Amino acid sequence: MNWGQTMRMAFKSVMNNKVRSVLTMLGIIIGVASVIAIVAFVQGASTLQRLQYEAMGTNQIQIYGWGPRSADWKALETYIDTEMKDEIKAWSPQGQYWDWQNKGIKYRSKTLEMNNTQIYFGNQDYGACTNNVITAGRDLSEADCRNAAKVCVIGETVRKAFFGAMSPLGQSIRIGGTSFKVIGVYKGKFGGKLNSQDQMIVLPYTLQQRMMGDPGQNRQYYAQAASKDAIEPAIEKIRKFMSARYDSSNGNFEVYSNAQWQEQAEASSNMLALLGGGIAGISLLVGGIGIMNIMLVSVTERTREIGIRMAIGARKRDIISQFLVEAAVVSCCGGMLGIILGCFAATILGNLLLLQQAQGGGWMPVIENFTVLPSFGLVAGAFLFSALLGIIFGLYPANKASNLQPVDALRTQ
Repeated sequence: MNWGQTMRMAFKSVMNNKVRSVLTMLGIIIGVASVIAIVAFVQGASTLQRLQYEAMGTNQIQIYGWGPRSADWKALETYIDTEMKDEIKAWSPQGQYWDWQNKGIKYRSKTLEMNNTQIYFGNQDYGACTNNVITAGRDLSEADCRNAAKVCVIGETVRKAFFGAMSPLGQSIRIGGTSFKVIGVYKGKFGGKLNSQDQMIVLPYTLQQRMMGDPGQNRQYYAQAASKDAIEPAIEKIRKFMSARYDSSNGNFEVYSNAQWQEQAEASSNMLALLGGGIAGISLLVGGIGIMNIMLVSVTERTREIGIRMAIGARKRDIISQFLVEAAVVSCCGGMLGIILGCFAATILGNLLLLQQAQGGGWMPVIENFTVLPSFGLVAGAFLFSALLGIIFGLYPANKASNLQPVDALRTQ
């Protein structure tokens, strides 16, 4: 008997007992769907977090501290410019403006609360280091910083609040009683929501001392590493340079990267995916046991049929092949239905994840056009495992059927 005949007989046997076959598949369907949905959701959440970190700045390094003298910080800036060209692509200071006089931010008759608006001092590379993209106008330039020009780049929330559909370029806003010309707008990373990081304004860093006084020992910088592989060497070189220049007992200095947190988060996500997939995989084993049970029942019901086939020349391997193929058909059909259900469930969970993100209060950037879907490897692995499960649990019933004696089988009514 060839494989074509074996497949036709297997499908015919499955279709002759539709309800029983579907009930037998349920364990495989639920198991495969659970594994795909759980693993895809955990992997999707990890991917979303990675995209959010990248939106905050690719290969970003943050430097902050208090304790080092102004001369030490100046030496660090020179060291980065001269000795770290291979590791650091761009860098920018980040100072912050505080409205001590409570004059607020104003455009004509409109006022924006200072408490929830972040006003930073940066240089011409601030946008690149923080992954802020210009959507209108231009970013700060080296000339703006050198001349301490009274210009600013605003975030999407500020643009919406003050200007609406009108172009903000060339308009003047007042910050702490001083007028600044708007030269550019950063693309919103947080959907332009109020009280998010889109509610920001960036001024040339050379205005910081004039507006806030000497920053002294408290400093913060953003740096963009030349590549992901350059992050760790850059961190070590900066840490070593500064450790030799200030007394750690009277201050604090730290340099870190989001990539370090991202790697830890991905490792935790992978562990959760394995744990969740393992727990859901238990239902697959239950489904396999169900297949074995129903195949044993089938062997008992078809004992006479098996005897007739063996009497007219069917070999032992033909009987084994027939029952193994039937078990594989049941498990593969269950696997395919489970994959479809799992992809559907993963998509729903992904939408819930995005909804939760959108309502999260602006702590992490909003990622658009993101869908949680299982990878090809996960789908292929789930299908192959379900097929293998059917074959493994079908071995005993198939072997039992092939060991029947034709005379004894033919006597069965």
